[in-house]
Amino acid sequence: MDKFSLYVPNFLPRREYFDPSKNNACPGCGIALALRHVYKAVEGMIEKAVWEKPSPNDFFGDTQGLSFLRIKRGTTDLLICFDNEAGALLQDVLIKKLPGVALAEGFTYVATACPSYPFDLYDKIKRAAETNGRSYVHILCPCPVGWRFEAEDTVKVGFKAVETNVFPLYETGDGFCNITVKTMKPKSPAVYFKAQERFSAMSDEEIAQAGAALERQYARLVEQSQPK
Repeated sequence: MDKFSLYVPNFLPRREYFDPSKNNACPGCGIALALRHVYKAVEGMIEKAVWEKPSPNDFFGDTQGLSFLRIKRGTTDLLICFDNEAGALLQDVLIKKLPGVALAEGFTYVATACPSYPFDLYDKIKRAAETNGRSYVHILCPCPVGWRFEAEDTVKVGFKAVETNVFPLYETGDGFCNITVKTMKPKSPAVYFKAQERFSAMSDEEIAQAGAALERQYARLVEQSQPK
């Protein structure tokens, strides 16, 4: 039994709002796992949830392969992106542009999350749902089929994405930027890339170049970090 299965049932609401038997998700689907925690966080607001496909002409631009859930109630306008990187190029894996776009467009609260860290995801969705104005949460959802790893390894692959700083977890808004899961000794990005067959053609040189780019990107995030 891993730490995920040991602690999550004891500290998140027990009531289930998401029924996996009523969708066509594949075994180990990261989006289905993320939805389970999102629905627990928004509870009664689920009835306001609508799946959307932003137009290529809006401020997000081309969002092919991404799924968006919008929840509006009163002054709250929450947009959640479920990113399973369907058909994504390596540059789209290394650099997630949409959180920055949302912040530049004046969203009050912007965050990244991953279902491998359910408490972090749950807290951010709750916070976003309680925010006045527009909020955006970008969730990385490992996909066993598209990324080519074993279905039982979904949570582990998500851990690797964060532990290698390929996908840092943070939240930002008016006057603050907080890295919510800090990795004191980041692992080599090779740990993440080699856990997925979709990157099997990457050379050691390409992995090293990706690692250098990730290191620079994370350093900028640390510089911007201003916890509340």
